[in-house]
Amino acid sequence: MIARLVLLGALIATGPATAIAQGAAMAPFKVVRSLQLVQDRLARGDHAALPMQRKLLELTDERFRAVTRKEFEDRRNFTALMVYAMSGGNPATLDVVLSRTMPAGTDRALGLGVLAYMRGQLPKAAQALADIDPMALDPEVGAYLALVKGSIVALSQPGTALGFMDQARLLAPGTLVEEAALRRSLPACITLNQPERFMTVAEQYTRRFLRSPYASEFADAFVEGLVAFHDRIGTREIDRIVSLMRPAQQEAIYLRLARRSTIKGQTERSAFASTRAREVARKTDEPEDPRAVLYAALASITSENARDVVATLEKVDPAALSPRDRRLFQAARAIAAEMLAPPAAPAGPAPDAQAPGPAPRLVAPAEPPAEAAVAPLPEPTAEPTVPATDEPGPAATETAAAPGEDDEAYRQGSELVTSVREKLEAIDRMLEEQQEVERP
Repeated sequence: MIARLVLLGALIATGPATAIAQGAAMAPFKVVRSLQLVQDRLARGDHAALPMQRKLLELTDERFRAVTRKEFEDRRNFTALMVYAMSGGNPATLDVVLSRTMPAGTDRALGLGVLAYMRGQLPKAAQALADIDPMALDPEVGAYLALVKGSIVALSQPGTALGFMDQARLLAPGTLVEEAALRRSLPACITLNQPERFMTVAEQYTRRFLRSPYASEFADAFVEGLVAFHDRIGTREIDRIVSLMRPAQQEAIYLRLARRSTIKGQTERSAFASTRAREVARKTDEPEDPRAVLYAALASITSENARDVVATLEKVDPAALSPRDRRLFQAARAIAAEMLAPPAAPAGPAPDAQAPGPAPRLVAPAEPPAEAAVAPLPEPTAEPTVPATDEPGPAATETAAAPGEDDEAYRQGSELVTSVREKLEAIDRMLEEQQEVERP
């Protein structure tokens, strides 16, 4: 512990150059423990530790590139190498060290499996790590391995993944490993159709790690689950968990939920979330967010209140909206206008009329916008790693833009609202896939 504090003190007081010099004389396992100390501070919400984490990752990388075979006679240094690799380390450095001091037996399988994982070679990593039980290892490395194995099988075996995430939490409570395990458990609960477990995990994360730099990823998964389980998770349960957050975070969650519910056609849930977002803003004397007004209008629009909705939308400044929300704004106005327009009288085509061209698209493709974050947090540089896979996502599909032909449906507006919501959902999918493609 003293050695770790000395290294951290060098980073703070004398800068990275002195810290690197001191780190070079320090055993690799002591340098890695310093890195873990900083990462655990991050999990508890100490964002000032972010630059320290970056410097320590650089220092640790340099230290392992200079490690000798003799130093690996100390078991703690090999354990530290695995921890470093699985907590955001450099795969090239791990490759160099393994080629220089190739271990045997289980250690060899562990090293090669972790290296494959870091390179995104998930099937190869799964095969190499299949027979290694995280609970049989030193808890320090076992916790990271459980997190890695859970991440590998998250899509194909969500039940197994949850088991590994539970092991990670058991082996490393209160650390960045537990924070990541809780956060990554939410999508598995959605896939397994387990709303009760989903809400339990969400509450645990909210109570313990909401100040983490990775909390915006939790917010994404939390809102996605509330939409997926909209018919089984009540508003009282949502309020109970959201009430544990700061007002700015509460408003952001409700706004995200209102938008996603609107896209999914969940009008009651969208109206609830929009109302809550506006209530939070009023309690904090903040200006009303135009998104809350927009989502509430979209959720409540009917043929009977179309004029009121138009009047409400006139108060929204489109310039205050993101590009995607401006398209929602345009769609809401288009829906209201169609509802207010008298039904067109049927007319036959002129003798020399040409066949009509394709129906105009409701919205144009747009650049991917930034969604509202739960809190304005800096982007962290490393966490227990999940590499990107090479497999492309499903191809985007586009819904036809032609309206229904039934006059009664036109007058009531019901078919048009359904059609527009389906198109908005398809557009959202395309934009999300475009974001994934353009993301470095």
